[in-house]
Amino acid sequence: MAGKLVFLLWLCGLAWADKNCPGCDCPADDCYTPCCDCTLPVTKAWTEGTLTRVRARLLGALGERLQVKGPLRIRLANPEQLVRYGGDGVQGLYDDGQITLCNVLSRRLAVAVLAHEYGHAWQAENHPGYDRVDNSLREGFAEWVALQALKRFGFGSGGDLLRSNRDPVYGGGLRWFLQVEENFGREAVFEQATTWLDVNGGRLPPPPPKKEPKKPEKKPDDESMPDDLPESGDGPESR
Repeated sequence: MAGKLVFLLWLCGLAWADKNCPGCDCPADDCYTPCCDCTLPVTKAWTEGTLTRVRARLLGALGERLQVKGPLRIRLANPEQLVRYGGDGVQGLYDDGQITLCNVLSRRLAVAVLAHEYGHAWQAENHPGYDRVDNSLREGFAEWVALQALKRFGFGSGGDLLRSNRDPVYGGGLRWFLQVEENFGREAVFEQATTWLDVNGGRLPPPPPKKEPKKPEKKPDDESMPDDLPESGDGPESR
């Protein structure tokens, strides 16, 4: 009897293992939780699904304003390929609707990188002079977006790592936007991310005010002009 019980428990264990991700305790078909310490590398399907969830949580927390309207494509690349694409020592890249993610990233770390690149996509779509924006404002805003995503996934330790980053571009840029948010509100973060060129206050000039269309002048012989003048001979007689 005891032997049968052990065998049944073993079978149940196999069935439970089949339902769970081998890299963590998440369900095998739904491993998207960034705080689960999943040891598996990213895959194309996982990356696309996670980007969808990152977008949904950002929009749910910050509103439709943070929607990237254009399509976003995903590709995975090894570190050597990333260097060839122009990303020496980085974990992800964004360029013209294409997010490239390092294929050796753990799933836990990849969530922050995906959100970071989503921030680049949004700023590139909404800043008319994006190519001229200082790196600290580019990377700082992307890190701010990543921090917002991590908060909504309940991944506090990842946010602490972003805030404590001593890099003057990534960490310094993030702390700049956090101060802006604290002192002036979230709307000021979006305003700076879409109009400023550097942290010294350089920005794009505001667009000229729209001119009202010029109304056509009416001429005396214009039939559309109301005629309130009396006809000759119909007026009061001379006295």
